[in-house]
Amino acid sequence: MRPRLFLLRRDLIRSSQHPRAFAQSTTRRSSLRTRPQLPFLSVPSTTQRVRFLTTERKARLKQEIKLGIKITTYIWIAAGCIAVAAVAVSQDLLEKDYPTPHEWSFKTRLHFRGAFCERDQTDPARLSSPIMIINWIQGCVERLEDPSIDGKDVRDAPPDRPPGSKDITAKSENWRRGYYEAMMMYAKAAEHVDGWVKDTTRDVLFPGEMVIGPSNPKPRPLAPGYKGAPKEENCVRAYEPADDIYLRIIGTEGLTSRQRIDATLAFASWLEFKGVVGPAGILYEDALDQAISERPSLPAEPVDRKTLTLHDAAGQPSTNLLNSLTALATFKARHGEATGSFPALVSILRARRNLPPSASIVASAPDPSHDPTDGSIAHINKKLWTQLKSHIGTLPYPPPPDDGRSPPVRDAKEICEEAALNLHIGEILYASKPATREEGLGWTRDAVDIAEEQLHRLRPTAEHRPARDKCRECLSTGLENWAAMVRRLAQEEAEREKAAAGQPKKASWFGLWGGASEEEHKNRWVAEEKVIEERQRRAQGLLEELEPTANGLAALFTA
Repeated sequence: MRPRLFLLRRDLIRSSQHPRAFAQSTTRRSSLRTRPQLPFLSVPSTTQRVRFLTTERKARLKQEIKLGIKITTYIWIAAGCIAVAAVAVSQDLLEKDYPTPHEWSFKTRLHFRGAFCERDQTDPARLSSPIMIINWIQGCVERLEDPSIDGKDVRDAPPDRPPGSKDITAKSENWRRGYYEAMMMYAKAAEHVDGWVKDTTRDVLFPGEMVIGPSNPKPRPLAPGYKGAPKEENCVRAYEPADDIYLRIIGTEGLTSRQRIDATLAFASWLEFKGVVGPAGILYEDALDQAISERPSLPAEPVDRKTLTLHDAAGQPSTNLLNSLTALATFKARHGEATGSFPALVSILRARRNLPPSASIVASAPDPSHDPTDGSIAHINKKLWTQLKSHIGTLPYPPPPDDGRSPPVRDAKEICEEAALNLHIGEILYASKPATREEGLGWTRDAVDIAEEQLHRLRPTAEHRPARDKCRECLSTGLENWAAMVRRLAQEEAEREKAAAGQPKKASWFGLWGGASEEEHKNRWVAEEKVIEERQRRAQGLLEELEPTANGLAALFTA
């Protein structure tokens, strides 16, 4: 018994030390008996710490970053190579249209081509910017005159020459010719920005008409894009005047007589445009004197100083003589001496028509060796090889042109000059007196026919660009003159009919033909106006400078 009592007593003591289960706290109970911590039984928690950047993941991120940098570098290198290749190809194509001397550095040639390309751009969405043109060509001229760049052996002209003139006799003929073209472009660009000023407070360019100051009491309103009119005390001249540039060209040592005469005529035309008629006339006469003095061995004086007509005894006139005499005669015709300049223009036209024909006149017959219908593999390979050779390698600089001392040949450009002379003669005859109006109209018709025919014959290449430009200008002016003349004659005819409407008509035999001649005369001008409209519509494609369709390798990159 005693052992059993002892065991029972011990159990009671133990149970008194541990309370009943239903009276215990849940927290305490859970602390005494917990569930096993297994991953699939645990409750997700946001405060749980997870190690994201493990050793393996860190190595993988380093490898991806290196690969991304490598791929990005390759892409930029490829893009840079493509950009450089595109610039090289574009400059090579521009070199064909605007050749530059090979002695010049690449940047100088880039400035030269940029100016001409901006001048001749054909994008209909915008116009050529005179600011961009003069900035391009000014940079080219500065580099050519800098002894440390492309102006080695270029010296200042003697003191008796205009300030800024250079002596370029030590340079090659190609260098001198390129320098002359750059300077002429510089002068032409300066004409378009004549009077422009620079506001030093804002470093902004403005036309001179917008400046507020004592010298411009009525300033022009600001154009869109400008903010705040400039004040005269804050402005300086933006660019060198065209007058000074022309004087520098004329005073340059090392130019040919033709280059100097052409620069003199361009300077005279600029002064005439500005209204400075007296000095312009002096320059025209000076150019004629230079052309006459360059051929001292002639048996007789080539020009009659009083009538400005050419003497047949002196032989065929030189190119410089024809150009300077034509410029002087047309200048006199524009300023009240039309009757006196008429004999000079007629003698010039006769002299041009008597020039020997040139073998380089463009023939209308196609090349027999060129068969566009030949589709053989050999012909295609030959054509592709020819195109490839034309795009690879350095293009030779064009040979020097004639210096103008010898008589010209009757080529395509000379025929266009004849059309221009017909226009001048037609204007003079039409404006002289009513009796010669129809004769002047006939000369104008002939000029239009000649110019249109030549534009159809000339190919759109760089070689024929001067002739095409001359004929295009002549055709446009001729059509305008022709339309204005016929319109004026039609109006005068209508006024005469209106004035004679109240007068009785003259009787005629049996009333068969009374007044018929007047009706026919009226219908003639109406019919001729319709003819002019048709000619203008037909010539629209010739007057617009359309780019030729790409062929050969260039067609592969054309949409």
